[in-house]
Amino acid sequence: TMSGSISYLGLVLTLISTIGIIFTTIYREWKRNSVQASQQVLDRLYSCEGLWVRCTSPTPGQFQCDDYDTALLGLPPSLQAQRAMMCIAAIAAVAGIVAGALGLQCIKVMEGSNAKVHTGRAGGGLMFLAGALTIAAVSWYAADVVYQFHVEVITNQSFTYEFGSALYVGWIAGGCALISGALMACCNCGNEETDSYPAYTYKPPKASGGGNNTEYV
Repeated sequence: TMSGSISYLGLVLTLISTIGIIFTTIYREWKRNSVQASQQVLDRLYSCEGLWVRCTSPTPGQFQCDDYDTALLGLPPSLQAQRAMMCIAAIAAVAGIVAGALGLQCIKVMEGSNAKVHTGRAGGGLMFLAGALTIAAVSWYAADVVYQFHVEVITNQSFTYEFGSALYVGWIAGGCALISGALMACCNCGNEETDSYPAYTYKPPKASGGGNNTEYV
């Protein structure tokens, strides 16, 4: 059916977006040094930062990374908030996959009950939450990168940063999560009412013993 096809499409997008969200959360390149804006002496130096580590590569293939060398409370509040948002998004996305799979009609668990419909809707809601958190965290980080870039250019600093690949993956994954959440929620709309009432069975009238008197029950 059309509803079943939409459910399968939503689950596929859920899987893709979950992989993208987890990748974005753990990948180190949320921002990288801008080769064009950096001074000539630093052109060969590669530097990047993520939510958890920052790395430099003086020569290709050799990375020197650290976890910001500071206690958790010493990190910028924005970075702590972005970490929390992405962790919650990843957990919600994984839970959304499980709930979305249980909401499929081909899965026999909770078959014939409204719990299956509610589970599918919950999966859609979780994916929508994951997508919104991912896009918010990535956009927040991107805004910080843009602000720092302009400050560094104005102050004529020799080292500037630009968007890393993780930001683009995060935007795509967040968008897929929003779409999959909407599909999973919409394809489960209207099913609850049909399951809430038993099927009506027609009962023909019964004739009494004799004559033309007919009793209807």
